[in-house]
Amino acid sequence: MRRSEASSKPEVILTAPATEMSTHHGKEFMGFGTCTPTGVMPNWLVKFFFYPKVRCKKGIAKFAPYGLRKIESVLIEKGFNVATVHPYDIGRYLRYAKVVGISVMDPLGFGPASMTFASILGGTPTTKVEFISLMEKLKPFKGKIIVGGPGAWQFEWDERWMDNIDCVVVGEGEEVVPDLFERALNGEELPKIVTSKGVDVERIPAIKNPSVNGLVEVSRGCGRGCRFCSETVKRRRDIPLQKIVEEVELNVRSGTGGILLHAEDVLLYGCNDPKFIPNEERVLKLFQEVKKVTWNIGVSHCSLSAVASKPSLVERITELLEVGERLPMLGVQTGLETGSPRILERYMRGKALPFHPNEWREVVETAFAVMHDNLWIPAATLLICLPEERDEDVIKTIELVEDLKDYRSLIVPLVFIPMEVCSLRGAPKANLRDVHWELLYKCMEHDMRWVDELSEYYLEGFRNAIVKFGYRTFAWWVKRAWKKRKEDLKLYAF
Repeated sequence: MRRSEASSKPEVILTAPATEMSTHHGKEFMGFGTCTPTGVMPNWLVKFFFYPKVRCKKGIAKFAPYGLRKIESVLIEKGFNVATVHPYDIGRYLRYAKVVGISVMDPLGFGPASMTFASILGGTPTTKVEFISLMEKLKPFKGKIIVGGPGAWQFEWDERWMDNIDCVVVGEGEEVVPDLFERALNGEELPKIVTSKGVDVERIPAIKNPSVNGLVEVSRGCGRGCRFCSETVKRRRDIPLQKIVEEVELNVRSGTGGILLHAEDVLLYGCNDPKFIPNEERVLKLFQEVKKVTWNIGVSHCSLSAVASKPSLVERITELLEVGERLPMLGVQTGLETGSPRILERYMRGKALPFHPNEWREVVETAFAVMHDNLWIPAATLLICLPEERDEDVIKTIELVEDLKDYRSLIVPLVFIPMEVCSLRGAPKANLRDVHWELLYKCMEHDMRWVDELSEYYLEGFRNAIVKFGYRTFAWWVKRAWKKRKEDLKLYAF
């Protein structure tokens, strides 16, 4: 294996599109704004509000996406001379580079959020615009280009890009990447597509440089088996607590300002129960150990079933983190997905565990009530246009959305995309019907009801007055635009 030498001329360059190489003003969930289609608002304004350039020193990124940091760590441990750079500065490093590795989240705009926004508003998702911009910068590059990350599957949908890319890695990359980069450095031919399976937890290295917004992975995979999702079919693996604390300490030393604990369901850390009932003591131990390093702790995702099955766990975490006092609120992403027991039974039966699909409506309402009382604010996704979805299934979802009107939350409908890494891959893409437009209308009404209060919670303590004013102005603009649009949509939907 090649060993690195101290050099300012790295042979391996790692990067990501500009939409990902940003801290989003320290607000991780503002990153969804990068899905904004062109034409909705000026491109420079989207960039200013949602993905300002991450801090760099001579192009070297101080913070980078977590997955990219994992690959960087693997390569460093194997002796490669690596530099992780911002895409706007990549030109200065291409002269000596032999391999460029790119991590992508939504390179071609096929992600559910991008496709949904584009379906409603038209235009090209900003994520795709920035990926194309990066590839334009790489046109003069004569070395190898290797692409991976959560959005790598999109290149199997649009093979035209394969002429510009030497190898696409689909799946977890820690085990396959070192050999691919070694072969690339030696000028060998690479396979066009490499599909990698889950990595044993012992082979997942700790990151060596800070991640965007202090994101730290506590579990990988899910195991609930939802057929529309790539993560749920992966076995769940908990990262050892010592390694988690090590990454937390690294990020805090580097000035991230806070830590975001990441998993498909943080409340299932340490859970070995086949019915997915949270292990309350293991989860609390996780939060207690992280709090010894910093009090500023966030949560990326949790499931509604975990909340409903262990309300006491939510209450104890709220007390431990002093939510409502030291932390104004705790934002979290969760999957609402449907109000139809039939759809749940057919495509995501495991999502309801430890409950039955027929209990899903009560599970959702219980979880929303618990989170409302504890100032946990869910951004809940709905999945529409699943195969064989009937109008009555969508109507049940509409009814559930109406029942949630008094709970502080955002509800975001997403058009189902049959990703190549989920078990429903190859399913036909459906078109929006009248009943879907009615659901979109109900979701927008719900979100507009709460947007002002949620923005106050979310921006409390935010120091950048210009950006804070801008976000409030943006919220006002959305509400104003909705008032103009809603009557047309209401006529169309009803």
